[in-house]
Amino acid sequence: MSDTQPMISLRQVCKRYPGTTNDAVMPLDMDIGKGEFVVLVGPSGCGKTTTLRMINRLVEPTSGEIWIDDVDVTRSEPDDLRRHIGYVIQQVGLIPHMTIEQNVGLVPRMLGWPKARIKERSSELLELVGLDPDKHARRYPKQLSGGQQQRVGVARALAADPPIMLMDEPFGAIDPVTRERLQEEFLRLQERIKKTIVFVTHDIDEALKLGDRIAIFAEGSRLAQFATPLEILTHPADDFVRSFIGEGAAIRRLALLRVGDLDLTPDSIDGAVPVDRVHTVAQALERALQANAAGVDVPGVGPVSVQSLMLATAVARLTDQVSR
Repeated sequence: MSDTQPMISLRQVCKRYPGTTNDAVMPLDMDIGKGEFVVLVGPSGCGKTTTLRMINRLVEPTSGEIWIDDVDVTRSEPDDLRRHIGYVIQQVGLIPHMTIEQNVGLVPRMLGWPKARIKERSSELLELVGLDPDKHARRYPKQLSGGQQQRVGVARALAADPPIMLMDEPFGAIDPVTRERLQEEFLRLQERIKKTIVFVTHDIDEALKLGDRIAIFAEGSRLAQFATPLEILTHPADDFVRSFIGEGAAIRRLALLRVGDLDLTPDSIDGAVPVDRVHTVAQALERALQANAAGVDVPGVGPVSVQSLMLATAVARLTDQVSR
């Protein structure tokens, strides 16, 4: 975790719907650190979305406590709580008769921000998610593509600068190419904004790519494992986790390595192609090969040769093998 003090704590949180004999979510304990990106993943009906929605009390817990920054929010006023937590869903939920600028500024308007500040904040956030305010601010949701609408949904969730973002399968309805691009852009965005994020998906590969830690829920709402992607791939907790992550764990471990995770030092080379720290090693090498470059230019490090990048990757892989 990124902070010793949890930003979110679930303490024996349970959900059982009236007229049922089984828990939708079994008593659950989970701590999420400030600035941490946690992904909830598992098969349909395992309780991951219910868990997410209990955090902002769209679903009321049957029992247990939910603490956010040392406040038990089960005793808070729900509407006020939700105004201070960003929420992004698969269907985006943009209001069709409002412009993009008005959609992004919805929560700040509810909080009573001045019009000039709302307009400035909307433009700032549209730029942050890669949309030109001059081109998109006065358009309506139906005039945007699915991927663009999803970016607006993220911008709206960030509008009041909430410390926490809840994301319920936000990229699930988007085509694979756009989805991968949005995943990478969101990782870059998170590098800058460092929000505490709880993200639901049914896709284990998406979970492995995005999460600092992953909570794998089994059928019957049992929390099977809560660990880093590498820990899950290296040491699956049980047969369910092993079957859920599937084959090819060794290859996935290597694919998970991001350039920013490696111990790199600059080299004296010419013609390095720029990459982001969130790019995987495979993506960085591919960029260098496509550009016929001697290496890559890593933010905060400088130019790194292809050979040095591969050596650092091999060292990281050997360290992983030793840890197993």
